[in-house]
Amino acid sequence: MRYQFGDFELATERYELRRNGIVLHIEPLVFDLILFLVRHAGRVVSRDEIVEGVWQGRLVSEATIDGCIKLARRVLGDSGDSQSYIRTVRGRGFEFAAPVTARDQGQSSISQDQAQEGLVGSRAAEREAVVKNEPALAGQPLSADVTAFGTAPRPVLAVFPFANQSAAADDYFSDGLTEDIVTNLSRFRDLRVIAAGSTLQFKGRPINVPEFCREMRAGYVVQGSVRRAAGRVRITVQLIDGVSCVQLWGDRYDRQMGDIFDLQDELTRRIAATLGVKLQDVSLERAMAKGPLELDSYDCVLRARRYTSALSAEMHAEARDLLERAVELDPLSSDAHALLANVYLAEHRFEMNPRPDPIGRALTHALRATELDPRNAYARCWLAIVHFFRGENEKFETESKLALRLNPNDPETLADIGHYLAFMGEFERGVELSRRAQELNPLHPGWYYFSFARRDYNRKAYENTIRSVEKIGLPNFYWTHLLDAAAKGQLGRPDAGKAVSRILEIKPNFSAQLELRKWNASPADLDHIVEGLRKGGWNG
Repeated sequence: MRYQFGDFELATERYELRRNGIVLHIEPLVFDLILFLVRHAGRVVSRDEIVEGVWQGRLVSEATIDGCIKLARRVLGDSGDSQSYIRTVRGRGFEFAAPVTARDQGQSSISQDQAQEGLVGSRAAEREAVVKNEPALAGQPLSADVTAFGTAPRPVLAVFPFANQSAAADDYFSDGLTEDIVTNLSRFRDLRVIAAGSTLQFKGRPINVPEFCREMRAGYVVQGSVRRAAGRVRITVQLIDGVSCVQLWGDRYDRQMGDIFDLQDELTRRIAATLGVKLQDVSLERAMAKGPLELDSYDCVLRARRYTSALSAEMHAEARDLLERAVELDPLSSDAHALLANVYLAEHRFEMNPRPDPIGRALTHALRATELDPRNAYARCWLAIVHFFRGENEKFETESKLALRLNPNDPETLADIGHYLAFMGEFERGVELSRRAQELNPLHPGWYYFSFARRDYNRKAYENTIRSVEKIGLPNFYWTHLLDAAAKGQLGRPDAGKAVSRILEIKPNFSAQLELRKWNASPADLDHIVEGLRKGGWNG
């Protein structure tokens, strides 16, 4: 369905808003709000109706509604004084005041009254259909489109049908791979993935990649092939820049043919996870090439993510500044609020650049992130971690399970949750998640090994603990030396004292008991680690 009003056209099947034919970038929530108001044009709708229609009845604040209305007005060129499109009716709600014409593609136009009468199905069902069939969500445009407000574009990715290089009877396997990769990629909330139905039509046909990307506004293309022979399968995958056709990444997967569904599930998850990580890396490179005044909200988020690998005080201060700017530029960015919760919580976790009430500020932004996008796995993950540091372990478990259901293919979410499960004493569960994260991202940061070090120390496998600590790296992070000193102390190694001294160099006010209680260590776990530290020469 397409709705026309003034200079604008709103296309639900493409999830696009155009002005005089030019696509405007618009966040999903703002698009949904405008769509809801347009569908009820000429009628005053209450705030309760908006909450039910746009947020599906979830609890949202008045500030969230007002912020979304403000951004919708900005993209339409309205203001508080000039309300040509969205009119405030004091004490009652809002009215879409402009005349609207609605039409299906290929059909004649119908008036807004006819459109009102002909609405079929619930809004939730319509949105589900739009998301499943979105051929080009508002994402990284190839043209020099100017975004309508601070919201930054997200990368748009098209996955073309994998070429079947075996018998024709194997088409179902290559088609299934394509569809499952699209499904798994769509779980990454900072990507926009063109629906499989829009690319399967190119099966067996030559593809002009730049032309396709210009038409569909895709920034990147995935192509691949499948070959089966003698009980084995080989799958090749390439990630290609949509403008230059330069291959950004490629890999080959060789497997024995066993249970075909298990094989398909394992490969598509791994391929999707790798593509998700690679696209973040490519986007970061582009963000790093921009000057400070050119940065939009998404660029700020990408730059700030570097902190999560380095865990340094200098990087933390930079990340905090970037993310505070990101939420100012785009107050409806769930990703920015979620990562800001992470960075604020570091003021408590690691006492990095502390300000008052870090847990309270982290909770505010984690809740905001999940309110803006309830299906954002990273937001759910960091809400869980805030609950962890509030000592609310049941809430941690609830939010963690939800995060894992929302995106079981995001290595960072798996590793984060595994990390905190290990600190809660759930060592085997933590290690299993961390191992899965490592498999999905072979180039993972060193901190993915923390859960292994914690489990090995608990097992009194102190040599294994030291080996895991070596893999962690992070020489300027005190927790690395804490576990190293405790394990070496238990073994009576003379270099344990050096590790203890390094802890105190990095954190002069270090107290093992306070630190371990902060991290929810059980009494037995706390005593075991303190014992190792004291054997290593720590006198606290």
